[in-house]
Amino acid sequence: MKFVGNILGVVIVGLFFYLSVDLDSKNTTPVKPKTPTYSQFMTCDIGENWSNVNVMMDEWNNMAVDGMSFALGHRIYEGSAEAVGSNQVSWQLFWDTKQKADKFWKSGPSDDFKAWADKHRSVMSCDGEGRRNYAVDLPRPQNKQGEWDGDTELVSVIYQCKYTVTAEDGTVTPMEDKEGGKSALKAMYSEFMDYVDEQDKNASWHIWSKSGKRGPYNFGVYTHSGENPDPYMDYDFYWMNYYENDEEARARLNAWVETGGDLQEKFDEFSTCEQNLIYSNSYVLYPDLVNE
Repeated sequence: MKFVGNILGVVIVGLFFYLSVDLDSKNTTPVKPKTPTYSQFMTCDIGENWSNVNVMMDEWNNMAVDGMSFALGHRIYEGSAEAVGSNQVSWQLFWDTKQKADKFWKSGPSDDFKAWADKHRSVMSCDGEGRRNYAVDLPRPQNKQGEWDGDTELVSVIYQCKYTVTAEDGTVTPMEDKEGGKSALKAMYSEFMDYVDEQDKNASWHIWSKSGKRGPYNFGVYTHSGENPDPYMDYDFYWMNYYENDEEARARLNAWVETGGDLQEKFDEFSTCEQNLIYSNSYVLYPDLVNE
């Protein structure tokens, strides 16, 4: 991924908790939730009663949704995103499969859901019709991510990227073979994770850490599933990094600049990403980890 312009950082929460939540405390064998393969984003307007958002989310958690792995809320705190205003947040849904998501939207809202939405319309209203749809890869195993310790707040950084080719004279042009770009990207997952694992063994740069170790880290890669609204289709994929907090995010990103040059060159062979980072606070909306 070649960094050239504008990186969108979005609030993304808890991609890490769905792997460790005990879904049935009576079971002697832990239940392993499915890794989501599909994700949707909705843009939401903040209402005059925004301070009641926790009550709204608590009540939403009481309504079971078949096939939903978890949900996150995102609010940008540094930088700006073209499609997200200062008085807006993003609501992200993670699904076991696209089929489960399609079934949910096709069946329409239940009476309970309608009553809940009407009750809390002054807190937040979301554009469900304008939702964006993505296939999602979450390649990093849970046991490699580090200890999230049940955190319900994270920091997320998103890179907006295109598949590109670079000519001998340095000219960068869009890649016509998008599937070839996608294959090249997936082929980099393993090498990138090996790099992260190796870096995690060396905490010398992490001078502010009381434990002398890096904090937890995960990443996800999102590609369009069908057509999405403008300006999202301006990019071919989104690479999202997830960190425990702002300090951890900045320390890891600085370390990548210092030590990730060889891998960066390999990413540059097939992709170009915007460069300005936008940081977002992310919150776990579902499941309700606080009251588990």
